[in-house]
Amino acid sequence: MMWTILSAISAVITLVLVLTDNSTLAIGVALLGLFVAIYGSNRDKARREQRFRDQFHSAARIRETHDLGHIRLLRDDSEIVAVRAVRREFPGISLSDAVGLVRNL
Repeated sequence: MMWTILSAISAVITLVLVLTDNSTLAIGVALLGLFVAIYGSNRDKARREQRFRDQFHSAARIRETHDLGHIRLLRDDSEIVAVRAVRREFPGISLSDAVGLVRNL
């Protein structure tokens, strides 16, 4: 959340600098905002993945310990819907692990 706010502030400052004809500084602030957004996004992703590993350990462990019959039924209709359901039920699971889990049911 903090990274989103910092990126938004950077965007507003960039807009003000562009409107006041200070393009060099505007480019610098825009690049700084881009860096903050990318850094924050990567940090949040790493935190979600760590929480997933702490709680569920791995996709293979989920397959062994959880009843995934409802996911199998969704997969029979649409693999995409099933993958979305897996990612909602097990936050932090990577897209590739979710796809592998669904395909191996």
